[in-house]
Amino acid sequence: MKTPPLRAGDPAEPAARRRLADKARRVRGPSRWRIVLLVFAGVALVALMADLRNFARRAAARPGSVARARPGHAADVLAGLDDPRYEDPRGYFSLVPPRHWIRPAAPPAGFYDVVFQGPYGMDLAIQVVATNQTFNQLVDKLRQVERNLAADTHMDFAYVGPHRAVKRSVQLFRSRVLMLDFLTGDLAHHVQFSTPSELYDEYEPVFLRLMETYAPGTILRAPPAAP
Repeated sequence: MKTPPLRAGDPAEPAARRRLADKARRVRGPSRWRIVLLVFAGVALVALMADLRNFARRAAARPGSVARARPGHAADVLAGLDDPRYEDPRGYFSLVPPRHWIRPAAPPAGFYDVVFQGPYGMDLAIQVVATNQTFNQLVDKLRQVERNLAADTHMDFAYVGPHRAVKRSVQLFRSRVLMLDFLTGDLAHHVQFSTPSELYDEYEPVFLRLMETYAPGTILRAPPAAP
């Protein structure tokens, strides 16, 4: 037996309409939550895939990665601190170069005395010049350079052997550079390490350990002229 249709003015009409509305809400509710959950699940999946891709790139770039470890990476450099030394032809300095790094016949930047190139786009460059400035004058000069460039180089102090050095670092577009400047007698030493930004924290202590092998030289004085 079919229920007779409701007519306008029927006393049962408001209650019946409320029941229909409640039923419609119950039907729509789960569907709405399923859509919301699917959207969040999709966003989470995309974020997870992006994070996995980034993790894979970082893992592949890390020197400790078995798949991508190359000669000259961090452990290789630390294992080679007793290797043969590089001697500056003028006698201004010597050091143990990073193991398996390449020394181009002509430095890419002509004003450096020597450049060593390693994996992951890293390099070590050294410039030594004669000077008569004091350490305080060196610090003032570097601070002036910082002001002129409107750059924050995170100026600090460190030691290269017994020699106090100005330690600076600067962030470039794809790399970070560590710089050490110090004086030994009549010589001003500028040592510069460049590494990809994501590897800087790992390689900074490696570079500082390497600098323990650095030995400054001296300027050979010309003999006095005969009277």
